[in-house]
Amino acid sequence: MDWSRIVLDGLAMSLFFNFSVGMFSFILPQAYSTMFPKEIKEAAAPYVVKKDVHKMYVILLAIYLFVFIYFGVSTYFSGVTGFKNLFWTGYIEMLFVNFGDLLILDCLLRAVCKNKKDVVKGAENCKAWELKGWMKSALPEHLIVWELTFCPLAGLIVAGIVKLLQ
Repeated sequence: MDWSRIVLDGLAMSLFFNFSVGMFSFILPQAYSTMFPKEIKEAAAPYVVKKDVHKMYVILLAIYLFVFIYFGVSTYFSGVTGFKNLFWTGYIEMLFVNFGDLLILDCLLRAVCKNKKDVVKGAENCKAWELKGWMKSALPEHLIVWELTFCPLAGLIVAGIVKLLQ
């Protein structure tokens, strides 16, 4: 395994993923509110347009596809071999995306949205915007759920992509 390449790929895709998602969250804020803590989600629900939610999922799917294809192709050209090494390469790279999500989207973006009360209609005065309320849902998601579901799935996808390319 090429650790420098894993770290650089993980950082690059973390920045790409999180800034892309962050940018689109300002374009479709009501749709993205469906991914926020429960109190915000419920307060914003009357203003959410299903067509926008559909657009958001299409955008997220495209971003994830790009990330997985990039991870797979980059890993293929790095010369990593063996299923175990391929799996752990994908797992660690997705771990960078996860922690970037926690820092960039759940800390930085939350702070920006909190200061701009009109970003998500209906949720202007929710206590879930406060750091403590927000982290009650963000920390379990990023410290448990991602490591047990999304990161292993990313490892399997990267290993699969590389095996298909070989």
